[in-house]
Amino acid sequence: MRITIEKLVYGGAGLARTEHGVVFVPRTAPGDVVEVELVERKPDYAVARVTALLDASADRQPPTCPNYDSAGCCHWQHIRYPRQLEIKEAIVRETLQRTGRIPWDAPIPIVSGPDLHYRLRASFHVHKRKLGFVEERSHRVVPISECSALSPELNTFLPAGNEILAEPDMADVREVHAISGPPVLATFGRKSVGHGPARIAVNEWVFDLHPEAFFQTNRYLLARFLDTVLDNATGARRVLDLFCGSGFFAIPLAKVAGEVLGVESSRTAVKQARLNAQLNKVGNTSFFEGAAEVTLKSSPELRPDFIVMNPPRTGAGRELAGMVAGLEAERLVYVSCNPSTFAREASVILARGYALDAITLVDQFPNTYHIEMVAVFKKGS
Repeated sequence: MRITIEKLVYGGAGLARTEHGVVFVPRTAPGDVVEVELVERKPDYAVARVTALLDASADRQPPTCPNYDSAGCCHWQHIRYPRQLEIKEAIVRETLQRTGRIPWDAPIPIVSGPDLHYRLRASFHVHKRKLGFVEERSHRVVPISECSALSPELNTFLPAGNEILAEPDMADVREVHAISGPPVLATFGRKSVGHGPARIAVNEWVFDLHPEAFFQTNRYLLARFLDTVLDNATGARRVLDLFCGSGFFAIPLAKVAGEVLGVESSRTAVKQARLNAQLNKVGNTSFFEGAAEVTLKSSPELRPDFIVMNPPRTGAGRELAGMVAGLEAERLVYVSCNPSTFAREASVILARGYALDAITLVDQFPNTYHIEMVAVFKKGS
C-alpha cells in the first residue's frame, strides 16, 4: 500500500487515512510518502511497517544512535529536533481536546536543551550477562555498547558493567539500575557498585542520588524544570508533594513554604528524600512512605494550600485526582509524563471547581515520543 503520513500521534507512530481506514506506521515523519505492508489489523485501525520510503519528509534527518534500528529506543531521532518540539506541542493540544474535552488555545512554553547525552539515569536489562535494552514491540533484549541518550559517564559504565556481570555471583541478575552524578552508582540485583555519593547540584540545592530512587532524568533541564514549579509557589504555606521521589520539588519548596509534606510509595526514595533534606539543612519537611490514596484517606486533617503531584506514566487515576481536588488547595501543579492520562484526570480536577491556568512542555526525553508537561490549576473563587 502506498500512503502519505498526515501527522504523528502520541505513542510515536505516523497516521495515514486510507480508503481502508486509519493506518499507524512507526518510524515515519509528517509528509512522508511510504510503501507499507500491514502487520496488524484491528476493527477501527491497522498497523503497518515501512517497506520503502518513496518521498522523504522535509522534517527528516539521519539518525545517529547506534541502537536506532536494533533496540529502537530513540523513536524519533529520524526527525529534526526543532520539529519534534512542534509535534509534541500539537499532540498535547489535540490530546487535551480529544481525551479531556479541554480546549487549550493559550501558548505552551517549551523548556528544552541539547538532545543528545541527556540521561543521568537508566535501567538496563541483562541477557547472557550483557547490558541491553528491550527491542521495541518485543521481549528480546538487544545488547548495547553505547547510546546517544546516555550521559558520557553512563556510556563509560557500559563496558565496566558487562565486566561485573561476568563475575560468578552475577548469574541471576536480570536488571541493572544506574545513575550518574558523577560518579556512577549502580545496583546489580542486591549488589551495589560504585563509590558514592552520586551528587548533583541544581541551582542552590544539592541532591544525593540512588540508582533505584526516582529522580528527574534530563541533566540539562533540572534547573529550569524546578523553576517552572517553584514559580507558582509564591506565598504557599502548607505544601503537599505527592509522588515526591527523592525530594526534587519538596526540598526547594520548603524554602518558600512554612511546611512541606512529601508522600512516596518507594521506601528507598523516602530514605533518599530524608537524606537530601538533611544535606540541604531543611527542617520543615516530612516524608512519608505509602500510597497516595491511602495517605489522603487516612489524613482527613490535611489542608494544603499548594499541591504538587508527579505520578508515573500510568497517571494518578481518576479517583485520586478527585481526592486531590477535594482538598481544595488554592493551587495545584500536576507534573505529567503522559498527556493521555493527564487529560482524563484534568477533566476531573476541572469538574471540582478548578481552572487550568498554564501548561509548560518540558522536553525531558528528546528523540522519543515521550512528553513531559507541567500544568497549573487554580481554585475558582
